[in-house]
Amino acid sequence: MSVLHRVTLSRSVVVVAASALLLVAGCGGSEPEPTKAPEPVAAAPAAEPTKVPASIVEKGKAVYNQYGCQACHAIEGFAEGQVGPALTNIYVTAQKTIASPEYKRSAGKATTVEEYIRESILNPNAYVVPQCPTGPCPQGVMIQNFKDQISDAELEALIGYLMTLGR
Repeated sequence: MSVLHRVTLSRSVVVVAASALLLVAGCGGSEPEPTKAPEPVAAAPAAEPTKVPASIVEKGKAVYNQYGCQACHAIEGFAEGQVGPALTNIYVTAQKTIASPEYKRSAGKATTVEEYIRESILNPNAYVVPQCPTGPCPQGVMIQNFKDQISDAELEALIGYLMTLGR
């Protein structure tokens, strides 16, 4: 289970626990007060959480530096790479890419930003963005065996961090 999904699960556990406490508290001997119907709350989809914990973001930044991602990928105010696509607005860029006809015709299978970032790291040739800072992005420019080098925890932290960029 990804760190991002655990955050959503944790929120659900808190809601259930709070509901149980209210139920127990309501079992006293006093007259119950009239209640209003709860207003509907729109929940964010599990794969696209609205908040990544700060500890994950910090770990993800460290992983980004540890593996030398900054040598190729620029992030405004943080990294100046010029080989691969800039990641400053990856969240919005990924949404647009996933919806594009070019992506749909590619070997890419992602339907969420989280899946797209994971796919781009683990299977970088599934979809190669057309433009890099110095011209067309070449097939195979991204490290091809990164999946064999990065641990699951590091990958989750890196994805969590990247999902905060451009939001």
